[in-house]
Amino acid sequence: MSENKKKAGVLDFLNPFRGDEEPVTSQPQQVYTQQTYNPIGVKANIGFSNPAPSYSPPAPSYSNVIADKSLVDTFVQKLQDLIDQNNQPGFDFLEFTQTLFEESKNPDASCFKMVFRIAQKMDKTLTPDKLLQSSSFYKTLVQQTADSEINKGQNKKIALQSDKDKEAQSLQQAQANAQAQIQKLNEQILDLQNQANAAANQLSAIDQKYNDQFIDIDTKVNAITTAKEQVISSIVDIESGIKNNLK
Repeated sequence: MSENKKKAGVLDFLNPFRGDEEPVTSQPQQVYTQQTYNPIGVKANIGFSNPAPSYSPPAPSYSNVIADKSLVDTFVQKLQDLIDQNNQPGFDFLEFTQTLFEESKNPDASCFKMVFRIAQKMDKTLTPDKLLQSSSFYKTLVQQTADSEINKGQNKKIALQSDKDKEAQSLQQAQANAQAQIQKLNEQILDLQNQANAAANQLSAIDQKYNDQFIDIDTKVNAITTAKEQVISSIVDIESGIKNNLK
């Protein structure tokens, strides 16, 4: 396997936002032959007479989401594995840490001194500064790797927010169009309702509108009928007189 593929593999299993993005390149892999044990994330009750300053990485800005303990444990293990796969040559911070925790689960100052004396027998050039330099290497490795993955997550979140905003804008436009159409239809319905009401009002007055005309027609028809009967009656009387008097 090529060196580049090894590097990619280290970060590939770490990446919780794995997608098409290129993995971040880690430091060159140099594995010490001794089996390592790196209790990253294990809190020990270490009795320093002059405690070393603690390392507090800047906290990234997140939403108010409670970290899932099992997920935290998973990534602690992944970061431990990352450190193991980038172990520097010789007896350094990792081997010192392994030996320290093999001696005691809660190493105190005397334990630190004893392990350091043992380490110096293996490497006479070893100094506390060298240990701190190597610890800084692993600390930077973890910091840069984790920050890279955090940035990927934040970028993915930004992309999702952009998709959400676009979809929301599209839905808002569809809603506005529908509301405008509803308003237009409501106006048409109101206009039709007004036409219906006007027709109803005219319908209620229609009897009055035509009643006088009906009365006028009926009056004339009755008058003509009466006149016709009177004239015909007169004719019939004359006819009777002719028949009775002239034959």
